[in-house]
Amino acid sequence: MTSLLTIDECQALVTTRLSDANLQALIDRIETIIENRIGAYQVDANTVTITETVEGKGEHIFMKVPFSTIVSITEDDSVMDADDYREWGKSGMVERLPEGETFGDVCVVVYKPVDQREERKQATIELVRNAPDWDKAIKRELKNLCFVEV
Repeated sequence: MTSLLTIDECQALVTTRLSDANLQALIDRIETIIENRIGAYQVDANTVTITETVEGKGEHIFMKVPFSTIVSITEDDSVMDADDYREWGKSGMVERLPEGETFGDVCVVVYKPVDQREERKQATIELVRNAPDWDKAIKRELKNLCFVEV
């Protein structure tokens, strides 16, 4: 996949002594870490989906990132009807319906993440900027991009 952040965009905001090749390698590494931890970023055609397996047993389940729509939820090996849950995409939450019902033990949720490309670019810039203090920086930037600890 092509990098979200270009070398020129990065160099306009970050002073670095890295060669273009090394800066590109660092950008690619950071973007790969983000994608591996929280999933692929959305594209213009809104075709990207993320599949998460989460523990149910409550009235709510939570996705790692905000979503625009739920594609499907499989609850304990049974596909749920869309009227069995309510989507709260901006908060990454799905509520079991009717109210008071709980999700089964294991839920597999397929959803379309919201477009966070600009936020991911900013996170990558901050991580390039803070490369010497990598551990703290990656935790902080991932927390800014998702709801759950990664």
